[in-house]
Amino acid sequence: MAQVKNSDELRVRLQQAAGEDILAFGWGVLGMKNVFAGLTPSALFLEFVSLTGKTKDMRRIPFEELEFIYAVTGDASTPKLMKLSLDSRITEAMTGTLLYKENSGTLSHILFRKMPNHDTNNKAPFRIIEQLTAIKPELVRMPDIKTVRKPQSKGGCIRRFALISLFLSIVFTVIFAITLKEGFGMASIVGFSIGVLFGVIFAPMIPVFKRMFTGQG
Repeated sequence: MAQVKNSDELRVRLQQAAGEDILAFGWGVLGMKNVFAGLTPSALFLEFVSLTGKTKDMRRIPFEELEFIYAVTGDASTPKLMKLSLDSRITEAMTGTLLYKENSGTLSHILFRKMPNHDTNNKAPFRIIEQLTAIKPELVRMPDIKTVRKPQSKGGCIRRFALISLFLSIVFTVIFAITLKEGFGMASIVGFSIGVLFGVIFAPMIPVFKRMFTGQG
């Protein structure tokens, strides 16, 4: 099917794909995946598409398989400390997130942003929740995100720190050994110091980057 040009075409496409009436809908992203999301009277319907609009996969999640679903303003998959710039704040104001968790799955984040010819696409999560509240109000709730997300283990964080530090220490040691006249001894000290610094910074952030990349977790 061709790329949709506006909200009317998106509604028609979703109704044809789902075979049910579409109560609310929007065009979002789940991590790096484009997804057309629609709420039917009995399920959350997701159509994953390529950049050209070609269908890659379709999923129908019946209400019985949902543990909860909720909508929030902004990008719920990204930590607040990573959204301090002016550009990030502007983007945040034009973004909405649909949070949901299947009974046997992990927390998922579908991000909806303002789009030309798609009305207030960033408000799609709230329209979906509004319609769902009238059908299954018990599903609409916002739990404590910290308890829903899988906690980081100290062992896993230490392993990531060790791997990152070792890899970057070797890389920077080789770079500085080539560029510095002081020789390999000074290069190894500088390379090790930088490797450890980056290890401390990035080891705890790996789960965050994974969540931003996949839209889940």
